[in-house]
Amino acid sequence: MSGTLSPSPSIQTIDQLCRELALVCDASSPSELFERLTKTLHTLTQGQPVALYRRLRTGNLGLAYCYPLESTLAPYRTLLAIGSYDELVASELQHYELKGEHDVWGYIGHPSIADIAPAHWVQLLIDIASQRLRLLKAERMATRQSGLKSRRKLLSRDIKRLTSIDGILQHHGTGWCEIFQADGIALAYQGDLHCFGECPSKHQLFHQLQQLNQHSARDEIVELSGSCQGGLAAPLSVANASLGWLLLFRQQPLLPALLVDPTLQDSLSYWMPLEASMMVELADDLAVAITAQEVVLLNRPLTKTNQRLEGLAHTDPLTQCWNRYYTELVIEDLSHSTLRFAMLMFDIDNFKHINNTYGHAVGDAILRDIAHLVQQTLAPDDHLGRWGGEEFIVIAKGLDEGASLKLANRLCLSVEQHIFAIDEPVTISVGLTLVQPGDQPRHLFERADQGMTLAKMAGKNQVVIC
Repeated sequence: MSGTLSPSPSIQTIDQLCRELALVCDASSPSELFERLTKTLHTLTQGQPVALYRRLRTGNLGLAYCYPLESTLAPYRTLLAIGSYDELVASELQHYELKGEHDVWGYIGHPSIADIAPAHWVQLLIDIASQRLRLLKAERMATRQSGLKSRRKLLSRDIKRLTSIDGILQHHGTGWCEIFQADGIALAYQGDLHCFGECPSKHQLFHQLQQLNQHSARDEIVELSGSCQGGLAAPLSVANASLGWLLLFRQQPLLPALLVDPTLQDSLSYWMPLEASMMVELADDLAVAITAQEVVLLNRPLTKTNQRLEGLAHTDPLTQCWNRYYTELVIEDLSHSTLRFAMLMFDIDNFKHINNTYGHAVGDAILRDIAHLVQQTLAPDDHLGRWGGEEFIVIAKGLDEGASLKLANRLCLSVEQHIFAIDEPVTISVGLTLVQPGDQPRHLFERADQGMTLAKMAGKNQVVIC
């Protein structure tokens, strides 16, 4: 596209025009469309330079494309420096509207001449280019929005895992830069600045942010200039509350060939309106994510405290198994369900003798060891609770009488074979019962307690079913 161009052949017939229009219709990207549109209009205007300006959200105009891109444009510096619609009208350039989906996308201008192709040919070219631009915008929007949607899901998933804004940028920055074809991202939030990729210096960014806060509306997308040229800024807000700014940066404008002329740099545009619209979506996603992350961080200590309190409410502090209160609650719930389960009640044989002989510290150690042994023997769905003193309750789910009896005997054998910190054996006596239709919790406790008493009367270290 750059370099010296041969004079364009004139378009004299409808067939020649149709061939040029077909090329415009076949453009696969906005930049290719702009090249073919301006080149064809250049031919229709007998070789006049053509500039394409896009209409910014601020109402100003930014140079989006021109043809040709060579030194012959030097006499037409005014054509390239147009910055507003008023300037375009005052310049006396011939100009045309390029329609977008809902409004004017931008304007095309060239020096006025007397010998120009028929006006309806030019208008047909502009109309077809407008239609092609709308289609390309829709296709690019669909592709990029699909990428943003995927990133939005990942961002939502990562809110609890990523604990800082820097973490969010480091984890998702590359993906966002690929979607927006950006070189860097900066996020200003509550006076702090977080950067990813290639961005201006923090001094330049803070100066730019000060200007944004003073002169820009909080719902306005702003294309930056000066030391931050190449940047696009979108406000971060939730429920009309201003949180900060999201800034994307590009090093190359839409017309990189014109960078060699410093007098034109202020008029160069770096971003398309479609990209600005998508940036609003990203800014909304980030504002929600940052707010949610703050809520998670604020709730984390409270959640840990609640979990600790819940543990204290449910757990016996000595043995770290369930306490009596929570054991009763679980058995109450199970008794109202259709789930089959067995209850085992056991206590440590001769425990009063152990306490009197070896002391309560040794007795406490034996209680802890037995609780640990039993929990190692139980299945993941079974539970152990301390009923009081040296008495414990086991809840075993989904077992019939035979399987429950095997479990109870396994518990007796495990305790009997364990080496405790005393010179005499330690054993347990177990009462076993299975839930019956119409059982209330008290019926289970009564039968299990009866079985445990009978086991002790029968000689201890054994199981009795009731």
